[in-house]
Amino acid sequence: MIEELRNRAEQAKTLYRSNVIDRKEAEKDIKPYLKVANDKSKELAKKYNQKPRLISMAAYLR
Repeated sequence: MIEELRNRAEQAKTLYRSNVIDRKEAEKDIKPYLKVANDKSKELAKKYNQKPRLISMAAYLR
């Protein structure tokens, strides 16, 4: 499941960078992946008593 979300997010990122889709459309495809990735980051950080490294939309689109 996470691979499907990641592939979809990567595709949206590529289309956004090439100006095929606008930011709102890209966010619609990317947000589910970021939620899963950030949840996993929080889970691992809690396990190892660390601070989670969260991914923002702006950072992902860079």
